Amino acid sequence: MMDPDSDRLPFTTNDSSWIWSDEGSHMRPGDGSPSHYEVRRFRRRFLLSGAPVTAARVHVSADSRYVLTCNGVRVGRGPGKGDVTHHFFETYDLTEWLRPGENVIAALVMDYSHVATRPDALGPPTSVMTYAGGFILEGGVALGNGTGMSLSTGDTWRVAVDRAYRFQNDDTTYEGFIGYFEDVDQSLIPVGWTEPGFDESAWPLARLLYGGESIGTRRDPKSPYGLMARMIPALEEGSAGSFSDVFAPGGGDPEAGWSDLLSGEGGLQIPANTEVEVIFDTGRLTTSFPCLEVSGGKGATLSLQYAEALRLPWDTPDAELLGNRRSLENLASAFADETTAWTFDRRGDMTGWHDIYRLGGGLDSIEPFHWRTFRYVGLKVKTGDDPLSINRMGHRFTAYPFKPIATFRSSEPEHAVFWDKSLWTMRLCSHDTYEDGPYYEQMQYAGDTRITGMISMLTTGDGRLAKQALHQFDWSRLPDGITHSRYPSRFMQAIPSWSLHWISLACDYLRISGDGETVRTLLPGIRAVIDWFRRHIGARGLPEGLPYWNSVDWCPEWQRGQPPGWDEGPTCVISCQFLHGLRELAWLESRVGDIDRPDALEREADRVSHAIRDLFWSETDGLFLDRAAGPELSQLGNAWAVICGAATANIRTVMSERFPFDAKLAPASFFGLHYVFRANEIIGSYEQHFARLLEPWSFMNRFGLDAWAEETSFWRSLCHAWSAHPVLEFLRVILGVDPVESGFGVVDLTPLRCGLDHAKGSVITPKGPIEVSWVFRNGMFEYRAGLPDGIVGRLLLPGMAERIEVRGEIREEVKL
Repeated sequence: MMDPDSDRLPFTTNDSSWIWSDEGSHMRPGDGSPSHYEVRRFRRRFLLSGAPVTAARVHVSADSRYVLTCNGVRVGRGPGKGDVTHHFFETYDLTEWLRPGENVIAALVMDYSHVATRPDALGPPTSVMTYAGGFILEGGVALGNGTGMSLSTGDTWRVAVDRAYRFQNDDTTYEGFIGYFEDVDQSLIPVGWTEPGFDESAWPLARLLYGGESIGTRRDPKSPYGLMARMIPALEEGSAGSFSDVFAPGGGDPEAGWSDLLSGEGGLQIPANTEVEVIFDTGRLTTSFPCLEVSGGKGATLSLQYAEALRLPWDTPDAELLGNRRSLENLASAFADETTAWTFDRRGDMTGWHDIYRLGGGLDSIEPFHWRTFRYVGLKVKTGDDPLSINRMGHRFTAYPFKPIATFRSSEPEHAVFWDKSLWTMRLCSHDTYEDGPYYEQMQYAGDTRITGMISMLTTGDGRLAKQALHQFDWSRLPDGITHSRYPSRFMQAIPSWSLHWISLACDYLRISGDGETVRTLLPGIRAVIDWFRRHIGARGLPEGLPYWNSVDWCPEWQRGQPPGWDEGPTCVISCQFLHGLRELAWLESRVGDIDRPDALEREADRVSHAIRDLFWSETDGLFLDRAAGPELSQLGNAWAVICGAATANIRTVMSERFPFDAKLAPASFFGLHYVFRANEIIGSYEQHFARLLEPWSFMNRFGLDAWAEETSFWRSLCHAWSAHPVLEFLRVILGVDPVESGFGVVDLTPLRCGLDHAKGSVITPKGPIEVSWVFRNGMFEYRAGLPDGIVGRLLLPGMAERIEVRGEIREEVKL
């Protein structure tokens, strides 16, 4: 057995095998499983003498997901999201849960591999990549008397084919990638199966599939999985919290007793042969496990429905509705209801997916296998011949364990709200990977991740999730060199621009973390992406005729986010993004790559820059056209022309007369506005337009959103990662802290007033926090900052003619 105290790599000595039930990996049970997925229950019973346990470490993985318990206590869940070649395992120390006498390790495992991904009909979670059902554990127990035992999966483990879990997509309308929802017959869950004393004699021994193989040592693999240690910490899982409100459908007060559940101090009984429906409100959007404790009610059915907000018709009197009624033809990819709008009005209707639980009449603790996203939970109860007692109704928060420690406040009170809601958006979109949004997809997209990666690193100092994302997109590269737009994913999708955002994330990661070793390993893949674009350069010297989905932003005037002319020839925005990618690769090569490459890349970038100006710059309009023939103009196309450097200083001066708010410019959505902010900073018009650019967030705040929505039509997601970027404006522009060299070795300090009287906050770096405060009073700009040791600052305050080099404690005053 593998010594639990050993530092030897797990899964390198054939100590453990992947196991499953008797049909193995190539068949389904002969007597039929009721589930879309295949669900198994595994047990390993073992006895411990009175000698003290000195070590009890196990390494665990599964295909597709597991929950592990020890003596009835949940130890952990996983595996983290990887792919089959890079299949994660988790490591647990079981010592605190073991006891003398009988002990049991148990695992509930769900296999998604038999079900195809179909976003319009759910299916399996698209972000969980699979091969075939299996479970593996390696490790053991060492005792103080010098003895021990192996707990590794093999012929000592028992297995049962689950009959309780079914899955459904009843009433599916919205497109989704998160997988089927549950339909569970509680009466078919073996009582006490995770605990000692359970009679397992009817459970057959598990079937051995293939040995566990570490990704670093497999040579002629027999197993499909390259097992590797989880790259990120376990998700935070809180204790049960309560809801803030409960009401009847239509907004009225519920019947007596329901409000008692809010405090957690009381319950209520629902009579036999009764149907009842109520809606619980958390008071704030969350990603949580809903949890109920019920007793009795044999034959009763419970339904838990989840929603980010409620729906009301546009013509509802006196209703506050999000957005404006409009056509969704260019935006919606699936069902989109143009007759109703999102609302927090209690009169609104519940819509969305739901879980179903069929009760067996005992004491049941109900919690779905996977966390859910909701502000509202609609509870429907239908009892049979027995009354049902609901003893508790609550929810447990879960997310990646980010701990934001950066701070920001200014003389504008609304900024504090923007700050808090942006960080909450980032947290709700961070679990086993970064996510675009937690309700509909739970998928890690490169464009979204570039923004939330910066936010999370600058506010928490934790770069582990960003590092994992960088590797995962590298793993995703197609044979032609481009990355998937989202990964991990069972359903291939490529968006050329999103591969370029991956390069930007690598640059951000290096500037913030200083981890050159990781970025150096990514350079071959980054070069391959740039080569992919080069292979599509046409006669005009720019990429054109690009395959895949040419989406760049949810501009409401563009079909599915694709700029005008994408299918005819070069487009301004994608050409500019390619140019920016060339310049970023040159920067990476100069820091961690081939020192001979940057000059050649810069010469290539200059040629592309000239081609962009020649093809898209319009002297007549004083702006860049979206395509060569025009006439379309957009905020995003012109923003990228500035960011990539195609717009010269003289051109930027001309552009400033119309950019960014000319009525002829097709508007950017929330994602694109991040780059509109950047362009205004380069042009020098940031302070002039700052407040107006933030108006969409003011609108969402006035409506009462707890997090920021996906795009400006509000047709779908009300929590979307890329919309959290006001945090970056506060840190990088209002406080003015922007790293320019690896690991914050050099940082630009360039605060802007933007009409504010004061601002104060901190930015987290690998060397410690940078503290900044400034006040404008009596015509003087008074600036204070503290730089940790090892950071060189380049300070440029309003009114200064040129930058000055600073270190340590900084005190400067400038007359404006």
